[in-house]
Amino acid sequence: MATYKLVPNCTVDDAVGLANSNMTAFWGEPWWNMNWDKPLAAIIESASARMPTNLLKDRNVRRHQKVIDTSTGQIVGYARWILPESHADSWLDAQVPDVSEQDKARFQTAFEAADWAIRPEVHDSDDLVLEQFHKHTPKGPYMKLDYLGVHPDHHRRGIGSMLVKSGVEQGDQLGVYLYMIAMGQKAVDMYTKLGFEELDSLKQDMTKWGRDGSYDTWILVKHPRIQ
Repeated sequence: MATYKLVPNCTVDDAVGLANSNMTAFWGEPWWNMNWDKPLAAIIESASARMPTNLLKDRNVRRHQKVIDTSTGQIVGYARWILPESHADSWLDAQVPDVSEQDKARFQTAFEAADWAIRPEVHDSDDLVLEQFHKHTPKGPYMKLDYLGVHPDHHRRGIGSMLVKSGVEQGDQLGVYLYMIAMGQKAVDMYTKLGFEELDSLKQDMTKWGRDGSYDTWILVKHPRIQ
């Protein structure tokens, strides 16, 4: 049985491992794979090239954590949080270490060269989701859970909960809301167990995007323990 460890931050050296885990995490979900008409290996390659720049983006407010399989060192889970600007000096152990301007330029060149085009049919797939997200935005400062993914070979082993609990602890310490868009009922069940509440939901028929099934999303919030 594998054992897992939460690592408090990520670095640009994690690019390949993060790309592999993140792109594979939802590959079995039609609402995810409908974005591309190319194989997973090609998507992982492009994501690897883009990852260092993405990790360095908005370093002042973005926080990144990963979970590794301790027996192999493989990255098997990842969470990205976005702090309010008012709390940019907080949770610094989850901030990606900065790099030289020369490295940033090199990473940006690779980012721009990567093929990240998605199918034009799906460009509007999140329009209504984002409309709901903005409609229910908390009135006070909030941390956004911007991405959470677990490699499918390591599902149902508490990795997602481990990553979310870390953010919940920070939110409680800072006295801010946690706010997010969730995809899939199983994910919602996990979040509600950790104290999130449903504000809204949406079901979209994916046939208009060339896929069978429903794209189901929820807007969730967790109120701060300290206000």
